[in-house]
Amino acid sequence: MIAFVEMTVTFAALTALCLFLNTKMRLAAGLTPLFVLCGTMVWYSTLGSVHMLVPAGIVWFGAAAAACVWLWRKHKDIRWREFFSPAMVYFLLASLAVIVLFAVRRPIFNEWDEFSFWGIAPKVVKTENQLYTYNPGEMRVSTFVPGIIMLDYAFQFLGSVFVPWKVYAAYDILFFAVFAAAISMLGRRHWHIAVPAAAVLTLVPYMVSVYQRGIYVQTTYMNAYSDIPMGLLFGAGLVLYFAPRKKTPILMTGAVLAVTASCLSKDMGFALCLIAAAIICFDLLFVQKEDVPFFRLKGLGGKLCWCASLVGAPLAAFFGWAAHMSVVLGSNRFDIGGSADMGMVQMVTTGIAELLGIGRTQKFTDIMELMKSAFFNTRLTMFSVGAPDSTLGRIFNGSGFITVLLILSILLAAFLLGDKRMRVRTAWTALWSTLGFAAFYIFTGFTYVYVFKEELAYGLGDYNRYIYPYYAGWLVFAVTMLCASLKNAKPGSLGTLFLLALCGGCIWRADAYLQPQLTVLDYPDSHYAGRRLQVEQVEAAKHYLTRDDKVFIVSMTQQGVGWFQLYYEFYPDVAVDYSFGAGEEFSPDIVRRADAMPGFFTEEQVDYFTSQPFTPAVWCDYLEASGCTAIYMDEWDAAFAENYGALFADGLKSGATLYRVEGAGADMHFVPLNGEEAAS
Repeated sequence: MIAFVEMTVTFAALTALCLFLNTKMRLAAGLTPLFVLCGTMVWYSTLGSVHMLVPAGIVWFGAAAAACVWLWRKHKDIRWREFFSPAMVYFLLASLAVIVLFAVRRPIFNEWDEFSFWGIAPKVVKTENQLYTYNPGEMRVSTFVPGIIMLDYAFQFLGSVFVPWKVYAAYDILFFAVFAAAISMLGRRHWHIAVPAAAVLTLVPYMVSVYQRGIYVQTTYMNAYSDIPMGLLFGAGLVLYFAPRKKTPILMTGAVLAVTASCLSKDMGFALCLIAAAIICFDLLFVQKEDVPFFRLKGLGGKLCWCASLVGAPLAAFFGWAAHMSVVLGSNRFDIGGSADMGMVQMVTTGIAELLGIGRTQKFTDIMELMKSAFFNTRLTMFSVGAPDSTLGRIFNGSGFITVLLILSILLAAFLLGDKRMRVRTAWTALWSTLGFAAFYIFTGFTYVYVFKEELAYGLGDYNRYIYPYYAGWLVFAVTMLCASLKNAKPGSLGTLFLLALCGGCIWRADAYLQPQLTVLDYPDSHYAGRRLQVEQVEAAKHYLTRDDKVFIVSMTQQGVGWFQLYYEFYPDVAVDYSFGAGEEFSPDIVRRADAMPGFFTEEQVDYFTSQPFTPAVWCDYLEASGCTAIYMDEWDAAFAENYGALFADGLKSGATLYRVEGAGADMHFVPLNGEEAAS
């Protein structure tokens, strides 16, 4: 209940800022949530990078309070009918719905990468009230850009403890802000356009990421990954700029904030934001006829200044984060490492050279052929019809090619249904967004060639996650252009019928792929049963431990996911050793790697523990050297019990999960703290 109140107050503050922008700055109501949220990401990221997160939060809420005071004094100037436009009504209702839903159901993190970064990072930030770069602890990744995490922190700020479902709610509110902006040009007489358009937009995250009917819960709208937020933020800058016809300084400021927020969403967001900035700059210079003043500067000079801002702001964010990484972490953002061990600039120049046939390697040829084949043949969206082995299914296979055809079809409809100015604008944006996609697709191919290891490169690992962000933002932008063209269309006109057909098609495909009882709407409690049991067990174990303890974890699960889950649950109450990732390999025949050793180990210690098999005696030496005082047994097998069972006082037979490390050297042994033997 407390978390719900905190979230509601924060959302009320967000709404107050939106109303202020609409009343004072005359920004369209449907654009204001996206403006505020993008500004929030940039604001918190900037101050967080200089160790001022708490002041950033105080100022943000102070601004909301000041907005409330101003609105109270100027209440007669508030245009309520204009504020409650279809876009704003959609945003308010959808956002409040997810807040209430998550407050009641209280979903928790359950996906692999939520524990490796996207879930543990916001927990670290909330707990420490500072960026994760300043106190990464045992986080294995701490170099990712902070924008999405900072958005969550804005909604966590008022609380005293970290609440996982607030992360989901924050991201969903961002989604709805982008969708609201896409229909922001529609007034109260345009409900016949706004309703089907809002339905299409709401389904976009599902459309571009779900490609088969599953039997498990579909976690879209209930996921902390940054892929879909990054894609929608790519579209956000385009939507903010192209949704209204009149380009004002406050609108351009919002576009600058949006492309900067896109840059801060994920590393690949830098490429996406530059594409968005380039499209906007071209339109501003060559299509936009009216002046767009930059302070007192008008004409071409004003437009050039806005273009400089659109490109310069994300560049400043990119290089600013690089400087922060260098100072705080001692890391070089331009050194991407990977299989080719090259820098970012070298990767791009080498890739372009090989693309042109200069020094082309067999690996480059193979990967690019795989990328080409995947574009036409790999199913990654809902835009498929028929059985995969049927003629219809092979043609409309939900591939990237079909998705691009659909997006271009929507842009073609926007072109045909718009007025002369709209046709020119749509034609150019269709061209440049298509070329932008080609550049993005080729760049993604470069990462497979030069960054990924052979197995992942030739298997195009996580291909859909790397590609669908562009489809998501592009599709939202296409719907925006369609709505702008239909602004004066009457019910029953050809344009509105096309929109209704598009809406019906999306609902049809969603019905074919999604089961409501396996989505955010009505997922079963059993979906989180295993994780909630794990949480209960860790909370019980904490009663036997103090902040002076350090826990070694044995969790022989696939890829060591158990360690990441347990580290997340123990943090920040009890320190956890990396425990070599607690992976499935745990035997006396293994020689440990240097990168699995604690950072505080001396060179002699690293040499010792990486030069000989991991026998029980060596394990005891490691526990003593690393300062571990307890062992948490999550999952283990019979071979582990046979090899290491003699170290445990109960022989691993009492059902205990927590053991105290006692003795030293040859006398070291592990005494159960819970379980049957401990109870007796």
